[in-house]
Amino acid sequence: MFLKRLFLSGLLLGLGQATAQAAPVGGKTHILNKSNFESTTKEGTWLVKHFSPYCPHCRTFQPKWENAVSLRAQQLGEQGVYFGELDCSENMNTCRDNGVTGWPSVIAFQNGKRFAFIEGDKSEQEALDFIDKAVADSKDKKTAVPKSKYSENSVVLDASNFTQNAQTGVWLVKHYSPYCPHCNRMKPEWTKMTDELAPELAASGITFGEVNCLENRKLCEENHVDGYPTINLFVNGKFVEEMVVKYRYEPMKEYAAKLPKRLESGELQDKTPEPVVANDNRDWDDVGNDLEKQQAKQQQQEAEKNVPNTDALAEKPDSDTIADGSKTELGSADKADDALVYNAEGVVVELTKENFAEKTSKGPWFIKFYAEWCPHCQHLAPVWEKLADSVKGRINIGSVNCEKTGSLCTSHGVQGYPTLKILWEGETNDYKGSRDLENLLDYVDRMLAHPVDAQSVDDLHRAQKDHDVVFVFAYDAANTAGARKAHAALDYVKANAKKLFLSKQLLIASTTELGRQILPDNSKTLPVLAALKDGNVAQFGGHLSSDDDLREWFYAERFSILPELSRENSDALFYDSDYLVLAVLDTSQGDAYVSEYRDIVRSAAVSHQHSTDNKAASSPTVRFAWVDGNKWDGYIERVFRVRRANWPAIIIAQPNDDSYYVADARGQPIEPSKMGIFMAVRDAVAGKLRSHSNKSIIIQAVHGVVSAVNAVWAVLFATTMRAVLSLLAVIALVYLAFARRGRSARRRGLSVTGTETLVKAD
Repeated sequence: MFLKRLFLSGLLLGLGQATAQAAPVGGKTHILNKSNFESTTKEGTWLVKHFSPYCPHCRTFQPKWENAVSLRAQQLGEQGVYFGELDCSENMNTCRDNGVTGWPSVIAFQNGKRFAFIEGDKSEQEALDFIDKAVADSKDKKTAVPKSKYSENSVVLDASNFTQNAQTGVWLVKHYSPYCPHCNRMKPEWTKMTDELAPELAASGITFGEVNCLENRKLCEENHVDGYPTINLFVNGKFVEEMVVKYRYEPMKEYAAKLPKRLESGELQDKTPEPVVANDNRDWDDVGNDLEKQQAKQQQQEAEKNVPNTDALAEKPDSDTIADGSKTELGSADKADDALVYNAEGVVVELTKENFAEKTSKGPWFIKFYAEWCPHCQHLAPVWEKLADSVKGRINIGSVNCEKTGSLCTSHGVQGYPTLKILWEGETNDYKGSRDLENLLDYVDRMLAHPVDAQSVDDLHRAQKDHDVVFVFAYDAANTAGARKAHAALDYVKANAKKLFLSKQLLIASTTELGRQILPDNSKTLPVLAALKDGNVAQFGGHLSSDDDLREWFYAERFSILPELSRENSDALFYDSDYLVLAVLDTSQGDAYVSEYRDIVRSAAVSHQHSTDNKAASSPTVRFAWVDGNKWDGYIERVFRVRRANWPAIIIAQPNDDSYYVADARGQPIEPSKMGIFMAVRDAVAGKLRSHSNKSIIIQAVHGVVSAVNAVWAVLFATTMRAVLSLLAVIALVYLAFARRGRSARRRGLSVTGTETLVKAD
């Protein structure tokens, strides 16, 4: 099989090369690739066809484009206009950088900068019209005075130049990570938009920029970035708002095109920055008036007052100091955590059975259990080193070689390589997500998140926009009589929320008034813990000083009845569900469409929940979620074989068995109605539906053979055991019979064989 694949790969590669070489050269079209593209197209006007030799539309378009080029090449060559073509199957990154979203595409470049394009299988006349218009536009560009002082349409910003550049004018800045899949998918859309609008908007003082957050994490934190990609708007150095639209060409273009009018009307200058919990990006030393500077100074003084004096606490604990000597002031535990520096060198620590217990007893650890011969471990090794450097000062990164310390790995439940685990204060959590740097960093960020110190009900509203479920701990900080009890409870709540990665969703209300505003129907005495989700309030009824009660409650309440499947929660939803009901929706159909179907699925989920309220605790766990099909289309088609044409679609996944259901008891696609979903879930749990396997045909065949062998072995083993037991029983009976006969014979003076023997007289 491997040789067959190798042969086919070589054959396809050869065909691809043959097709590329068959493209017109002869002085008319230049063959471009990733190594010569930038240097070749940096001067003059270039019309470059981007294609794939395996694309049917490309093959249909090729003769029409050749004819168009033949008619124009000689004449335009004398004017500094050139033609080229780029095989995207061999130069994917270059095509993506050029903003290619489909094949074939012809893009016009002027001195290395893209300024026009056409996509799809066009007629020969359309190709000629595009060439003529692009050439005319390029002449205008040569004579036009540049409107922007920047050479790039999207200026590369970092910690060293951000403030200097963004302090004047309007900046729309993309914050991204090169390892983020969403960022990579968005990149050609962003390039296409900025190339088209940058020259025009420069006249209004509007500039596009981008920041690599992997290399400028602190800058991104200061710019209010809590996920990738994020596009923020800055006016004269001040953060104004986040661009909340779909990160696609048309919505982004529409948003950016409106900025000149908003700027002219004074809206952007007068707009109050969107409130954020922390990390205000304003640079008070360089911009702003004296009043703002004075306010910043006062805020800094207040912050300094709130920093606990650890020396004083060690010498003389006061009445508000709990047993371990830490100040009971709200947030002091978080500040103390921030003051501690873990992984100061930014390196991976090799852990052994001799140093493991001592090292991991202090602070959070992210540990890789591996074997040197394991290919996946070898692939992860450089990523793990980069991770250690990226989280320097925040969390310890370790590794355990299971070939040398097998007993240590066994004691931590390692069953495969690599295994990644979080160890923190005696608690262990397995990491089951993707092992790329971006996902690992996101995981660390979630783990180290802090709760939100709510100042008003607005903080709750913001949290509810970001999260389906919000947890609220309300207490009265002014009640000194109950301070010790309240702060002890708060420590338990924060610790358990942190270990389940729910700290971002935890709001802390420290006044009775605010607690009543957030939880108006609360009848309990403060402190109180509650979960707000699905328009309801679920109050915690256990002991606030019980880790088991808190952990169980947080675990049960952490999902809404119908969350959106995301990269952040996908592992938890799949791994913690016996059945996961997925509603695949086409969000491009509009909010009304999405809202309608979400309500339908939510109603089905509520009906299922009510039907199982009185069932045994051992009943299968069924969760529901909705999926933005446009974000997960490739995954949905690859794993569940559901195509876009069949949306909206209902999929019932059974993760533990690597199987799923897409048809009801009649063999028809599950109807996206309340009753259709409810009946399909009921029948799936009862084993009445035909399932499909997520496994490949080869794996299914292997599993089938193994199952057959196990079944045969079980039969043989059972038969053999029966035979052995029967034989042992017969032997035992014969032995007993002979033994009895022997004793009788000795009493009569006979041998066991029946012959006579002499009996000596005493």
